Amino acid sequence: MSYAEIKRTALENILQLEKLNHITRHNQYQDLLNAIAIDIRTKRRRRIQRQRELEGVRLTLARLNDQAIYLEQQLKTYNDYIEQAMVTLQNKKGKKRFLMPFTKQWDHERELQRSGRVPKFGSFKYSAQDLANRGILVSWRGFTERQWAHIDLTISSNEVGIFMLEGSNGPISMPGASAQVPLDDLLQAQYNNTQFLEFFGQSELKVNVNLFLHLIMRKFYKDRDS
Repeated sequence: MSYAEIKRTALENILQLEKLNHITRHNQYQDLLNAIAIDIRTKRRRRIQRQRELEGVRLTLARLNDQAIYLEQQLKTYNDYIEQAMVTLQNKKGKKRFLMPFTKQWDHERELQRSGRVPKFGSFKYSAQDLANRGILVSWRGFTERQWAHIDLTISSNEVGIFMLEGSNGPISMPGASAQVPLDDLLQAQYNNTQFLEFFGQSELKVNVNLFLHLIMRKFYKDRDS
């Protein structure tokens, strides 16, 4: 900005201040001169004050950063503890279960053992009708309730906190009827008061959240005697 432009801008601002009755030409704009003089006298003091305020902000940010690091460490410790607790719980075998020979679960476990595909934390097979009778299965698109006795759902876990839900018709797996179900998702749904969850994409399977979660907790995290 040139000197002429600065001068013109200053005059425009002076006239605007006079129009607002902040200064007057009747005293040769003495109020403006006084304000400039005060500004000059207090400039150093205000600079020091700003420096102190800036230093205070820096100290506050440093403390907040230290607190954030501490909380992150605490969160990591907590998550590690929860993860280890989940491993311990899911590894807990409890009493050896007696399986009635020639039942669906007995056949299922024998087949897993023969094929060498026994999941680390267990596998449980139910007919859709059984899960419906328990209130867990609400609906399964493409199948009528009369067909539920002939189709099965398997819940297994080979990784802590992760469950596989798979549908089958007899020994034959159903295309697309497979879903990975993290325990965290079920707990979050329960916390959000979500009543139902759906799996399997287009072949939509709807389950009751609370009852499904109860089944998983009972089968994978308690003594396996039922």
